[in-house]
Amino acid sequence: MAKGLTMGTSLTLIKAGSEPTNLVIKGLTSIGPITGEKEEIDVTTLDSPDGAKEFLSGAADWGSQDLEGYMDDDTQIEKMRALFDSGMVRDWEILTPGKRKIAYKAFVKNFTYGEKTVDGVDGFKLTLRLSGKPTFSKVA
Repeated sequence: MAKGLTMGTSLTLIKAGSEPTNLVIKGLTSIGPITGEKEEIDVTTLDSPDGAKEFLSGAADWGSQDLEGYMDDDTQIEKMRALFDSGMVRDWEILTPGKRKIAYKAFVKNFTYGEKTVDGVDGFKLTLRLSGKPTFSKVA
């Protein structure tokens, strides 16, 4: 796989219900990693070989994804706040300049208005909590 730059990566909230279009999230400065982790199921018994613990792999948890950006669009910020208030699980997509796509379902778990400082830029932070398994693909 060739190395690819991430400048130009986009995050899109996929339209639902009566929404007319998808919403590309503007002003992002960081799209955090998506990290899968398996639960451990302890199956150790009193007669496990060599007195060592034994495990089975359990369900996958794809965790949370942190996002940061600048407040460029009040309508977008209001939408993110409304999603936080509703707790709705929605469809999201990340698309890189190298045409790699990650599609997943998530709800807005955390919404933070950024710190206000003397030389600061007005920003926000979001945490998306993934629900289910993301799909990783290459688009044409």
